[in-house]
Amino acid sequence: MIQFFRNPPALPTVIKNTLYIFAGRASNALFLFLLTLVVSRQLGPAIFGVFSFLTTVVVSANCFSSLGLDIWMVREITKAPEKAKQYLSSILGLKTGTSLITIALVALIFRATDLPENTLHLLWILSISLIFNTVSQTLWHYGDCFKEFVYHSFLWATSNIIKSLTGIALVLLYRDMELLIIGIVFAEALALILSLYTIRQKFGRFAPQFQFSVWWDFLSRSAPIGMGVVFSVLYFRLDIVMLQLMTDEKVVGFYSAAYRLFEVVVVIPHSLMIVLFPSLVEEFHADQRKFKISFKKAFTAYLVVGSSIALVFFSFSNEIIGLIYGNDFLFSVKILEILAIAIALSFLIFLLSNILIVSGREMTNTWNLVGATAFNIALNFVWIPMHGALGAAWATVFCEMVLILVLGFQSRKYWMSP
Repeated sequence: MIQFFRNPPALPTVIKNTLYIFAGRASNALFLFLLTLVVSRQLGPAIFGVFSFLTTVVVSANCFSSLGLDIWMVREITKAPEKAKQYLSSILGLKTGTSLITIALVALIFRATDLPENTLHLLWILSISLIFNTVSQTLWHYGDCFKEFVYHSFLWATSNIIKSLTGIALVLLYRDMELLIIGIVFAEALALILSLYTIRQKFGRFAPQFQFSVWWDFLSRSAPIGMGVVFSVLYFRLDIVMLQLMTDEKVVGFYSAAYRLFEVVVVIPHSLMIVLFPSLVEEFHADQRKFKISFKKAFTAYLVVGSSIALVFFSFSNEIIGLIYGNDFLFSVKILEILAIAIALSFLIFLLSNILIVSGREMTNTWNLVGATAFNIALNFVWIPMHGALGAAWATVFCEMVLILVLGFQSRKYWMSP
């Protein structure tokens, strides 16, 4: 990992920042996984399937309310740090508005389905957390603009520790889904208060700005990144939504059990990229030779780490599922074996997609993900009725294979010798 970076004196700082982000992401994944474990074991596959559906919808909706503004903010402030407070204040106001619109859209869209009334009620409650989490995420990313990654790590981890421990306590005490959902919303509100206080203490006072002309300018400039993020999330999470609408809660529970393990693993490529992103932006604009060297080394690391983890999941899927979820979830073993292939591919997809964003080709990345999402939906429509959760898993793997080929072709010039 040391060889990724261009400036040898700065290596200890970069490694430290990577460890900060990884620690935050790891604790985030760990505590959310503990919540998943408690819900699945205490409430069973069917209720766990409903819980997974609700959280999947809200996480996906979060991308619609965020619209790529956080990644765009980091890139723009890295290039023009004197405009930092202006960007932050405007984005906080903008996200407040987009969150409210997204909450209304979620209610309208799923009201038109034939989902049970209780599921719709719980979805409405959980969607309130969007406004808290969306704004919090901007505050977490703000420190990244100045390479102060410890704040991102601390606030991210603390937010999910609060949320997970609250959820675990409520499940163990009351075994009631509605109380669990209300507790998660309350925890997100507490996390926002903590984030506001921490960032103000470090970077000074700020306040949301509600300037529609500025909002439109920001949205038009961040839209390619935002659409890429939206379709990236839809691509990876629509399987659970489609399984919920086309099968039953127990099938969703089996698939979600394996998929949650996949989500834990992606902590690694995300953590490294958060730290690499500002440096890659600088190198791309200042020294193409160094950028190509960094890209090649990052590709090697992502390939080796992703493939190694995938091999472990494939080889020990039976032991992993049995140990974590118990005998009620043994059908998830076959799903995890298939998704293990997707783990290795997803590492490379994540790197190559971000390379396109770094190089200013975010619109190309967006169209890639639009095509992959449409292809994935089409495969799910065919394979889910025939093969259920296994069909959804194979659809994911097949789409990732195609996406790797496309991204590899589009980034081919960065493989050329500097």
